[in-house]
Amino acid sequence: MAPAPVKHANLRKAAAVSIASLSLIAGGCAQMGGLPDLTASNNTPVLADETSPNSPPQTELAAATEYWGKKFSQTPMDKEAGLAYAKNLKAMGHKKQALAVLQQAAVYHGDSRELAGEYGRLALDLGQVKIAEKVLAQADNPAKPDWRVISARGTAAAKQGRYKEAIPFFQRALALAPNHPSVLNNLAMAQAMGGDPVEAEKLLRQAMDAGGDTKRVRQNLALVVGLQGRYDESAKISAQDQPIQAAAADTAALRKLVALDPVAMPPNAGATQVANAPGLKGTNADQGGAAGWDTQVAVAR
Repeated sequence: MAPAPVKHANLRKAAAVSIASLSLIAGGCAQMGGLPDLTASNNTPVLADETSPNSPPQTELAAATEYWGKKFSQTPMDKEAGLAYAKNLKAMGHKKQALAVLQQAAVYHGDSRELAGEYGRLALDLGQVKIAEKVLAQADNPAKPDWRVISARGTAAAKQGRYKEAIPFFQRALALAPNHPSVLNNLAMAQAMGGDPVEAEKLLRQAMDAGGDTKRVRQNLALVVGLQGRYDESAKISAQDQPIQAAAADTAALRKLVALDPVAMPPNAGATQVANAPGLKGTNADQGGAAGWDTQVAVAR
């Protein structure tokens, strides 16, 4: 007997309660590495390369934040001071304050793509998707492309349910940042929701090999595998990050809600059935848990 098709409504329910929910990493998130060196060659505190693996002591970070805060208050029209202050605030975890600084700087430097990129990615990180989408479009410079900005544009589209539109953005970002785990993850999720979980699985396995947030990627992989009807394999993958009983319960819920026949289901059946499901919503924070298309990870740390 032929297996029952995957129902879109059931898919949405399954994703909401199952293994991890499809979890999208914030656009341009540099997962690998900590905070950068805060001292420039002229001994002036700055927030330099955001993807630097060197993490400064909190005392240095606090000192740099205080330095740039004073400088920005004295010269609010200084773009570099505003950018440095905002970056340090973000590194300190004061994202809303950082966004306010960028908003103020944008009053004087509305034509700055660099400023727009920072502003847009942080707005996206804080859930201001519509604003982020508009600002990121301004920040995207074809003559000097930034993979973080391009990936963030894909994230903004995906968070609004426009998954197929998001795919080219993630592909562009991946061309600029080959094998970057967050971009691979995001492209995989867009592919899955665009109707190709088989390709999504390939990309997620590549993201696993690339490192980064392996727990999140592994849980996404477990869900994508489960959506193809390979429940036992899905449970084994999921059990690497949670108790076996919990993984088994998640898999049972997934099997029931997607309404597939696990015995008759061939390995790749249902691969073309996952198309057009609106946004999957998870249950918890993205860092170590499910978050659907919502994002809890800081953009480009």
